[in-house]
Amino acid sequence: MEESGENWPSNSDLEICDDVIFEDGEFESYNDEIGDSTDRYEGDLREKMLALSATIPGLEKMDDILILDRARQYVKQLQERVKELEGVGSNNIYSDNCGTSNNILPNVKARVLQKQVLITIHCEKQKTVMLKILSHLENLHLLVLSSSVLQFGKVNFDITIVAQMGDGYNITMDELVKTLRIVTSTK
Repeated sequence: MEESGENWPSNSDLEICDDVIFEDGEFESYNDEIGDSTDRYEGDLREKMLALSATIPGLEKMDDILILDRARQYVKQLQERVKELEGVGSNNIYSDNCGTSNNILPNVKARVLQKQVLITIHCEKQKTVMLKILSHLENLHLLVLSSSVLQFGKVNFDITIVAQMGDGYNITMDELVKTLRIVTSTK
């Protein structure tokens, strides 16, 4: 607006440099509205801080800054644990493919979780292949908990085995995969 006041309504009594004066009670009600919204905000903040402090193990009632600091530390611990577990999971998968892209059978994969081994084998269909695999696993001190054999196409098998490591089991997953590949490729 310009100093001349040409944009002011014609019926206004206010000049540009005039102070605004509230009528009786008008200013107090304005202050009350601000106070009410501030109280609601602080109440919401208090509830959220209590909820946050309840999710962090071992945290007792403390001031807000300490709660936020402990929450930040706890989140960092959780992120480090996730990275650690992701690293462990990727290190426990082994696979070995034989031959060229035209002849990739047998394909053997093994995964470890604690003392159990999940073995998947994709190989050519043979009459005695399952007998050879089960005998080999028994010789390695792996107790077969479950197994399934599915025909995949006309000439292939898809075999899945879950086995428990016995006390005498002492080879690596890489060695297990290689020996199973040899067992399933011999006719």
